Amino acid sequence: MLLRRITQHVKDQNWFAVFVDFLIVVVGVFIGIQVANWNDERAVFKKETQALIALRKEILASINTTESKINSYQQAADAGKRSLAFIDAEVDCEDNCWNRIVDLMHASQWQDLYVSDSSYQNMRNKGFPQSVEIIDAVEDYLAQNKSNAITFLEFPPYRSLVRQYVDVKASEFYWDQCWSLVDGLENYILDCPKGISDEEAKAIIEKIISNPNIKPYLTLWVSGIVSLPTVLGNQNMAAQKAIDLINQELERR
Repeated sequence: MLLRRITQHVKDQNWFAVFVDFLIVVVGVFIGIQVANWNDERAVFKKETQALIALRKEILASINTTESKINSYQQAADAGKRSLAFIDAEVDCEDNCWNRIVDLMHASQWQDLYVSDSSYQNMRNKGFPQSVEIIDAVEDYLAQNKSNAITFLEFPPYRSLVRQYVDVKASEFYWDQCWSLVDGLENYILDCPKGISDEEAKAIIEKIISNPNIKPYLTLWVSGIVSLPTVLGNQNMAAQKAIDLINQELERR
């Protein structure tokens, strides 16, 4: 209809009317483009908001998991220190041999330190987040985690060395009564019941401490993990900084 009208105005040589009709077309096209752009921007805005919420959830979960590992490694370090003190004392374990075995086993515990970053990587593949500040904060946090995780990527030699002396009967009881896994989080139980007789426990302890490599390998392992609570605590502080920036961005939306 508009085209027919423009054609008629041209035939009538009504150039002012032609100009008005042309202007209407241009304005209509411009408004249509602007509305389409506005809709696209709203869709991108909504997608980024959802991605930021998912990223915040991922980092919060990682903080909680890391806090659990801080506690676990602190327990392992404490058990290792007690074991080294016992070895250095060169005394008979008497009726406390089972507890010495538990300490030696607790000290051998190892956990992977890597955190999940799948939500963040998905965001980056889609061009999110758009905030350079958030990107820098998350990248700093993940860089700290990578550095910490690589350092403890492999099992310590002490782990396999000491466990070869703890027979199947004692090991089975240890894993059943002195260690637990709840919702993916490990817990090392100190006050667990005796799993074997005092005589059996004493025989195991004597075999362990008679190995000259036990003390140096245990010393090396404890020296490495003793700083983990502080190091992982700093990692969580970097994670919290990223969360604070994400929260600020979400509050502006």
